[in-house]
Amino acid sequence: MTKKIKITICSFILLSYNGLFAQKIADSLTGIWKSRGYGKIIDIQDTLINSYEVTAISCTLSSQLKRSDISKLGTVKRVSQDILTITEGIKVYTLDKIEELPKSVEYSITKSEDPNFNFNVFWNMMNENYPFFKERKMNWASTKEKYQKQNIRNKGELSRIIKRIIRELNDGHTSLIIPKKNGEFPHYRANNKTAILEDKILQYYVKNPVRFGTSIKGSGLLNYGITGNNVGYIQINNMMFFSYKYKNPRSLTGYDYLFDYLKMSEGNPKHFEDEKRGINVLMGKIIEELQGTKAIILDLRFNLGGYDMVSLEILRHFIAEETKLFSKKAKLIDGYTEQQFFSVAPAKRTYNKPVFLLISHQTASAPEILALSSMSVKT
Repeated sequence: MTKKIKITICSFILLSYNGLFAQKIADSLTGIWKSRGYGKIIDIQDTLINSYEVTAISCTLSSQLKRSDISKLGTVKRVSQDILTITEGIKVYTLDKIEELPKSVEYSITKSEDPNFNFNVFWNMMNENYPFFKERKMNWASTKEKYQKQNIRNKGELSRIIKRIIRELNDGHTSLIIPKKNGEFPHYRANNKTAILEDKILQYYVKNPVRFGTSIKGSGLLNYGITGNNVGYIQINNMMFFSYKYKNPRSLTGYDYLFDYLKMSEGNPKHFEDEKRGINVLMGKIIEELQGTKAIILDLRFNLGGYDMVSLEILRHFIAEETKLFSKKAKLIDGYTEQQFFSVAPAKRTYNKPVFLLISHQTASAPEILALSSMSVKT
């Protein structure tokens, strides 16, 4: 009887300990976390997760999730008592624990409808996070002086001023898109002239091309085949939309297509893994089919961007050994974050004959990562 009681007590203690340990792990992410660069604060509570956009003068709630949906943020990991990381694709964000939200969170609520305050938030957000004013030949301080002299009377005037500044900046990654009152975004359909040109070039190189998916312009996402003189031709028109799990209406193009795709991906915590798997399956099949060719043309001339991860997965099929590619750092108000280094290893099946990479002034963002990374590949 005594032994049974002892065993029961020990089992109860062990179960209690395991329960407390599991609870400790579940609660280890709880807290307020500020990102290094990027102007983000994430407040992880027992039942909710609040995400804030933060500047020197503001702290504005940007999104809200249930705690049970934390995987939608990416892969969240507590790496020490005061440091958290969030991984999305190949990007790793580092966040430091802080005691409380900035006092400006209340001020941001009371001034949220003030166009002059919102202009200052926009100016500070860019000033703290945008690293290329010198390259864009823009004096950001003088921009503030110019527009602070006048009283911005309403949202329409604020919108026109910000759009004017963005045009002067002339950076394709910077734009202003204003949702409608119901939260929906206005329709932005693609101009299909480029899509027509893409198809004409494809038909010029390849008589019977294989087409896969739909790009943001409404054309084929990835098209390939073999030329008359036995050269493989691969035309890639975006670095995203490779997940097999989403079925977008074929009538959607431009931002309409993009927003619809991103909306569907929001509910999928394994979105980046699916995107990665999709491009790898496709590239593996293509590389196998083109092994008998004497060279490959990789055409990115009309590729308007997507995920850097997709670009690196494509590159893996054309390298012979693990290769260090590049590093990345985010801007801080007084400098930069620590560098994050990127490298790739070869895919299971690779192509080791000459590869000719075609780019143009339209090759932007993620395909530029592929082009720049290819410079590190030994030939």
